[in-house]
Amino acid sequence: MSYWYFEPVADSYALVAAVGALLCLLLWVQPRFGRAGRGGKRGLLVLRLLVIGLILLAMLRPARVRTELRAPTEVLILLVDQSRSMQLPGGGEGNSRWQEQRRALQQATPVLRELADMMEVRVYGYDRDLHSLAFSAEGLELPESPEGDQTDLGTNLHRALQRELGKPLAGVVLLGDGVQTAFNPEVELQEAGRELARLGYPLFTVPFGPVGDVVQARDVAVENLPDQYTVFVKNELPVRAAIRVRGYVHRPIPVELEVTKPDGQSRVIGPVEVTATEDDQLVPVELRYIPPIPGRYRLTMRAAEQPGELVTENNQLRAYLRVLEGGLRVLYLEGVLRPESRFLRQSLADSADMELDYLWVDPRLRSSWPIDLEDRLTDARYDVIILGDLDASALGETHLQQLAEAVQSGTGLILLGGYHSFGPGGYRETPLADVMPILMARFERQDFDAEIRQDLHLPGPLKIRPARDHPITRLADKEENLRLWERLPPLTGANRFAGVKDAAGTMVIAESDAGDPLLVVGEPGRGRVVALAADSTWRWWMLGHQTAHQRFWRQMVLWLVRRDDLEQSEVWVQLAQRRYYPGARVTFLAGARAPSGAPLEQAVLQAELVRPDGTRQPLRLVRDGQQWRGAIDAVEQPGEYEIEVSGEQSGEPLGVAQGEFLVFDHDVELANPAADPGQLARLSAMTEEAGGRRIAPEQLSSLLEELRDRPPELEVEVQTRWQLADTAGDAWGLFLLVVGLLGTEWALRKRWSMV
Repeated sequence: MSYWYFEPVADSYALVAAVGALLCLLLWVQPRFGRAGRGGKRGLLVLRLLVIGLILLAMLRPARVRTELRAPTEVLILLVDQSRSMQLPGGGEGNSRWQEQRRALQQATPVLRELADMMEVRVYGYDRDLHSLAFSAEGLELPESPEGDQTDLGTNLHRALQRELGKPLAGVVLLGDGVQTAFNPEVELQEAGRELARLGYPLFTVPFGPVGDVVQARDVAVENLPDQYTVFVKNELPVRAAIRVRGYVHRPIPVELEVTKPDGQSRVIGPVEVTATEDDQLVPVELRYIPPIPGRYRLTMRAAEQPGELVTENNQLRAYLRVLEGGLRVLYLEGVLRPESRFLRQSLADSADMELDYLWVDPRLRSSWPIDLEDRLTDARYDVIILGDLDASALGETHLQQLAEAVQSGTGLILLGGYHSFGPGGYRETPLADVMPILMARFERQDFDAEIRQDLHLPGPLKIRPARDHPITRLADKEENLRLWERLPPLTGANRFAGVKDAAGTMVIAESDAGDPLLVVGEPGRGRVVALAADSTWRWWMLGHQTAHQRFWRQMVLWLVRRDDLEQSEVWVQLAQRRYYPGARVTFLAGARAPSGAPLEQAVLQAELVRPDGTRQPLRLVRDGQQWRGAIDAVEQPGEYEIEVSGEQSGEPLGVAQGEFLVFDHDVELANPAADPGQLARLSAMTEEAGGRRIAPEQLSSLLEELRDRPPELEVEVQTRWQLADTAGDAWGLFLLVVGLLGTEWALRKRWSMV
């Protein structure tokens, strides 16, 4: 079907008519001389009329549109697996999957050539990336061997579709073993399948390789081992993992733990034997170790290699252990559920080197007092003991005697204010009174069922300020310390002490504005004791002084165990995980903290990456609040890496911290010897409505013949448009014709002496 139409200049027929009329009027202008006869004059008139006609035709700009139905040129995408897993065994003839894939493609090459004459055939190889493969009359050019280190089915399927976007697709043929090994795929496999289904393109999958029950049935792997541990020195560490056993049912498998200490020496724990009672079973295993010295350790859990294993890289797994020096254990006995206990525990829990055990002694159960603390107060189990608002009758004479002896032997003791603390709690006539740094009057007892005696307490609001310089009260630098104490919110009240003992080591280190002692310390025997009359330091935390609250309680515990002068500022580095696959992105945090645990915001940090070969690479750190963030975009080389962070403040070095991590040396392409045809079947089933399905390798040629012989499913209307002088050829032809006519007319007039 076709039709003609005009597009006059300036979209005006009137203009064309006016020009035509003017040109026709010029025909009446003729010379009065010359020898042209009547026939010559008629010839000149015809030439001029032809010129005028061509000019008017050019101004009308005639055009012709022709519409016809055509079958569009389709595209066939062929995806070939060239990852290393194709080196694994294929079928029962001893060939590899790669050899079977090559054979299937060679058999299908004649049909592919025929298809190439009918449609566009795009052939790609895929592994981690997508690679174009040449296809010509000679056939398909494949690599000599598959060397891809990862398989990313979803991303490469998506990329192939994007390259042919907008073109009609006859289908996608995906060959391979169906195993997805990419660590961080850009496009998940199911998402790529849904994209094909949405576009209505059929996916034909061709699987190669045996399924798991054929080759994967004989394998031992270490799994579920945490990648990092933290423990205090000389504490027992249970190291737990699971051994996945395939094909070795009822066979004892030795498992050992290799510990590499900070000095590089190694020790082997075990072996112990694990036995699977059913196939593909995860058998738990546990080995215990007591680290003798602080530092950084490496732990390697290893299962013995078994006869017939194709893959042995997964027989071991590594983890990292950080052993802290001198971990402190604190026992907190509280008689009343109150805000002070909650925030005190929170501040101590934020210190990595302190372990807090909390026990609430319910005063409603006084009929069962004294409580049993025999397993807690023996063998110097705790470094510091905190007594909250707890009546002496809850502990009993025996436990109070044990507690007093423990203090004399070096255990630290904190006594907190409360309605049943100190004298009101009945401690005056107990063995614990001998180690307390304060005096208690004879008639200070507070009965449980009686009204609270106001004469035993100081009413609030009550400001607290340092009475002398002491490690517990140093919450900031010397110049800032007093100003910080002035800014701290006042206490809601405190116990009124009857007096302070006149003994060596006993002193008031904090008091009220009126001079009432609020914080008293003492040193009975080899121990140290702190008596805090208040129970409302929690207001510091709640009103914006969280750091001061944490430092106050941490320094109190450190002073009690005589570690107040040993603490130093330190630099730290923290990794979210310690094991990565090649190509993974590694992120980490770093920072610097003061002896109190408070962050050093003015510290300057630098970080370097130490690779397995010993080379170093500077790393960029970005400030994020009170810490720094860093990242390594990709780690490719397998082996052990180390992130080293150093810091300084005001030109003084703060120290160096290291964080190790491991990049697996596992060949993930060969780690799982089983193919996954089921995954390919599920993927092609998503396009079943468009004709997609899974086919056997020997059916590949038949599938291509089916695509070749299939009639076109769609014809589209194709319009072709021609317009006078729209192309260079038309324009030059019209121009030369006009010039030729005018030249002929001029030559005739010259011959007849009319010019």
